[in-house]
Parts: sequence; structure tokens; C-alpha cells
Amino acid sequence: MNRAVLSPVRILESGDPKRLGELREEWTELFDASGSSNPFLSWEWLHTWWRVFGARRALWVMEARDRGGRLAGLLTLVGRPGLGGGRRWSLLGNGLTGADHLDVLARPGFAEDAREGFARALASSFSRWDGLDLEDLPVGSPTVQVLRSVLRANDASVEITPRFTCPAIAISGSFDDHVARIRGRETYGRRVRWLERQPGFRVDVARAPEDADEAVEDFLRLHRLRWSREGGSYGIPAGAGERFHREVVPLLADRGWLRMYRLMVSGRSVAAVYGIEVRSTFFYYQSGMDPEWSNRSPGLVLIGRTIEDAWANGMTDYDFLRGIEPHKMAWATDRREVCALRAWAPGLRAEATHAAEEVYRAARSAARAVAPDSMWSALQRARRTWVANSGRGADAPDDPKDPVARS
Repeated sequence: MNRAVLSPVRILESGDPKRLGELREEWTELFDASGSSNPFLSWEWLHTWWRVFGARRALWVMEARDRGGRLAGLLTLVGRPGLGGGRRWSLLGNGLTGADHLDVLARPGFAEDAREGFARALASSFSRWDGLDLEDLPVGSPTVQVLRSVLRANDASVEITPRFTCPAIAISGSFDDHVARIRGRETYGRRVRWLERQPGFRVDVARAPEDADEAVEDFLRLHRLRWSREGGSYGIPAGAGERFHREVVPLLADRGWLRMYRLMVSGRSVAAVYGIEVRSTFFYYQSGMDPEWSNRSPGLVLIGRTIEDAWANGMTDYDFLRGIEPHKMAWATDRREVCALRAWAPGLRAEATHAAEEVYRAARSAARAVAPDSMWSALQRARRTWVANSGRGADAPDDPKDPVARS
């Protein structure tokens, strides 16, 4: 018997951007019911992403509804132009803001059926797509396994490739015990003691909506200072990238999730950490620092403070998100991996698109091999800024090995 007939959910699909706004209340209730601690799956993050970066892109909203009509699962995709006019779709929120652990959002008891329903909807819609680029899914997510199984059973080609490592801390024991085990603990202790002796030393943490606007502007100032000597930030591109955070930070504060740390000396901030705290997880999203203070390591001290607070506030996880930079690995005791699921529909058009993308990737790899690192990084930053501000999205597939720089 057809499983779709027996399923406790039905799948509704829409391409109308207004649908994202209409879903706010139900989406928020679904997020809360799901038990997810991932802010990158929230209405606040993804609706803002669409408002800022979604211009001229296609949208594909899939809702799993239970028999009473209640929202039981959600998967949102965004169009992504492909080489030769290929029709490609990505997860809403992927790229530009560096959101990790993207996935299906589902109500407990309905996750399996929602994933199955979304996979079957994609498999029955080959006329709408040539390729799927579903990036930054958690390794081991059931979504990956279900999509691969259902799409392959319907003659699509599917491959799973690694993306990024996300260092983390599985919080246990005491903060002091953790510090005693980290590399550079003596340096950390000296920097803490020196900064604490400076006039006006304090650490401010902006949480409330009324503090959000000032905090995000100060953070962006420090973030720009941190990256100015390297040609600009890759993680938060100028223009639309900064606009996104100006819009989303007050929404995060409204939800009680914002943790914008600033280290102050003599009445001015010299380092900042942009944190997001949902349920029992602290996410270290981005940072900034005045380079004039780099020899005193205020960023190191402020990271330590955020980790100490995670212990004090009863968190169970501290997630550094993507990137294995030394300042993250020095503290991390755990790591989570994210992957990409790439699929190509059956048919000549999709095969031609896939072949063109493979040629592009090979040429790009060859260029990367001979280009100086500084030149390549500058080109990457320039391209990312153009993508963020063009309203078009990337015109060519991203290389899963490209680093996304985070300070």
C-alpha cells in the first residue's frame, strides 16, 4: 500500500514569499515545540535572511500538516542560479550568513513522516529542479539518509560531501577544571589579570531589545576594525551582510536569545563576541576586536568569559560553529561535522548542468592551486560581498572546501 496514503501528514507547497510572513506564529510555535536549540532554523533568522538576500530568487516552502491541520514540519528552499541556466535549489539561510546545522524543523512524533513527505515531494517534482545543493546539514541527520534513499529510488543521482568542522564544548565538571586542561592557560590567566587591573575594565552583555541597536553597531565597528587590515570581512560582508545583522539582532533580543558581549577599558569597547543562546546551547557566532589592543589579547579573555558564563548559566553545550581556527580549538573538547547533500534529477538537462559544474570546479581548483593565498582570499571576499549585495545569489557552485573566515 502507498505509504503516502497512510502518512499522518500531508505536504503543502507554496512559492509565494508572503507565505513566510504568514507562517510567523505557527513557525514560532513549531520551533518551540520541536525542542530545537538552533537559532538558524527560527522564523526570526530565516525570514530576515529572505528579506535581505532573497530579492529575485525563487522560493519553495514545504509544510507538513497533521490531520488536524497543525503545522508539524517545515522545509524551506531558495532558488540558486546554476551554470547554463540550471535550476538549482538550496536550503533557505545557506551561505552569506554562515548558518550551520540547517535541517528540517519538525514536531516530536512527526519528524520521520515529515522528512519522508518532503523527500517524496522533491522526488515527484523533477520538472522544477535540475540540482539540489543542501549544504551544512548535520552529519548523521536522518534528513540526509531519507533524502538520499528516496531520491535515489526515483533515479536521481545523489552524493554526500563533507563541509565544515564545528568545534564545541560538551559542558561538564567545572570551568576551572576546563581551563586547567586548555593549551595556553598560563597566557590566558596573565591576560585576564592584566586587563582586570586596567581603569574602567568591565564586560557588558547586551540581552534586552532596548540595548540591541547600540550593541550591534558597536560590534560591527569592532568587526570591521578586526578585518580592515586583511581587506574586509568574509563572514559579514559590507552592505547587505551588515544590514542583515542590524535587522536580526533586535529579533533575537525579543526572543531572549541575544548575548552581545563587549569588553570595555577606559570607557570604550576593545573586543566583542556576538553570541546567541537558545535553551541549553551557547553559539559563538562572530567576534570583533580593536587591532591596537591585539598584543593584550582581549578577544581571548572575552571568549573565556563567554565560556565561563556558559558554565555559570547551566548550559550543556558551547558551539563555536564552523572553522577550526586556533582560538577555537584551544578551548574545544568536542567537534560536530556538517555536510552537503547534492542531487541531480534524472534527464539530459540535469546531466548537462552537472557536467558544466564539474568542469567549473576543476577549473576553479586549478586556479586556486596557482594563485597566491592573499590574492585568492581577496577575490573570495570581493565575490562574497558582490553576492550579498546583488540580490542574485551565487552564479556558480561553491566549493565545499572553501574556508569561511570567522574571527
